Amino acid sequence: MTTWTEILRTSEARIAEEHALVLEAVGIVSGNAFAFGQYVLLVPAEDAARARLELDRYVRENRVGPPHAAAPEPLRRSAGSALVYAAVLVAMDAAQRRGAFGIDWWSAGVASARLIEGGALWRSVTALCLHADGLHLASNLAFGAFFGVMLAQSAGFGVAWLAFVLTGGIGNGLNAFLQSPSHSAIGASTGVFGMLGVQVAHDWVRRRELHYNLFRRWAPIAIGAALLAWLGGDGRQIDPNALPKSINELNVELPRIDVWAHVLGFATGLSLGGVFGWSRPRIRWTTPVQIALAATAGGIVLWAWWLALR
Repeated sequence: MTTWTEILRTSEARIAEEHALVLEAVGIVSGNAFAFGQYVLLVPAEDAARARLELDRYVRENRVGPPHAAAPEPLRRSAGSALVYAAVLVAMDAAQRRGAFGIDWWSAGVASARLIEGGALWRSVTALCLHADGLHLASNLAFGAFFGVMLAQSAGFGVAWLAFVLTGGIGNGLNAFLQSPSHSAIGASTGVFGMLGVQVAHDWVRRRELHYNLFRRWAPIAIGAALLAWLGGDGRQIDPNALPKSINELNVELPRIDVWAHVLGFATGLSLGGVFGWSRPRIRWTTPVQIALAATAGGIVLWAWWLALR
């Protein structure tokens, strides 16, 4: 007569059936019983020890919990990189207003649609360093530093500032080909909204992997779109008196905040952020990698200005 021993009790029939199949696969006879609202898995007493061992091994090998959110970047690195960003913009603004080194920085770097369509693609990047007036500069300093620190905390300082340069440059370039030849763009805001787009897409991907519910998963998209509409659609007029006289020689128009540049920067950021969010668990984003990415961002800006001034 066979003596049966209980080795599992669960309220889910699926788990009881799954474990029974595991035992069957290793040649252990088992049986299921239902008592007091519980599913009970039974095996012959002489096989109980081996059955428990096999089930413990199965559970260990198949225990896959949700991925954990990555540890945030140290705040000092994120803040330090934002200070470098601010210092570069302030230095460039001073240089353009004083005509440093006898250079007309505006004429050399403004993102003229006509000139970009003619092949001067570097202007899509150099224009990120130019601003119309103090208010224009201050807003991009504030929001750029804020979004930059936020993205650096999520993805690393190197990713954040390379994203700024890439999304800003691509956004300005796309905008130039969509606008009339007389259109022109200036300011860091295309890259600022690009960083926001990267943050939004990155958070969306990570929340999906962390099995958040539908509302929490789509919250970053809704928040990002709201910020874009609120901050990126300002119709403030740029004071013509604040522009250098040399800008008129290029026959360009700088009438308003460039909403399309903001939208295209944000859209580019969404694309890059989605790719980054998907690839992040598969790549080791170590500190040396982040430094290399930040150096690449600086190198792209220097290379663009070298092409502009050569």
